[in-house]
Amino acid sequence: MKKTVDRKLDLMARSLQDHINLARELKLDFVAQLLTMTAMEIKLKLHGISEQELEAICARAVGRAPPEPRESAMVIDFPTRSQNS
Repeated sequence: MKKTVDRKLDLMARSLQDHINLARELKLDFVAQLLTMTAMEIKLKLHGISEQELEAICARAVGRAPPEPRESAMVIDFPTRSQNS
């Protein structure tokens, strides 16, 4: 199952890269930037890199100390509305 998900994520990232290249070619810089962020999110998930690990990598790249670990925000799952409501 994980292998199938990984394969699908990889295909998504590759497809997005084609769209990123096309957006750049068409001078759609903001679109290219958004698609790049999306592809990065997929690649992070694919390789199992957490947000904290990414922040530590970025901090080290610019010569700062990594940020202190923090608790994740609580997320409340609201029920979906039925069409009869």
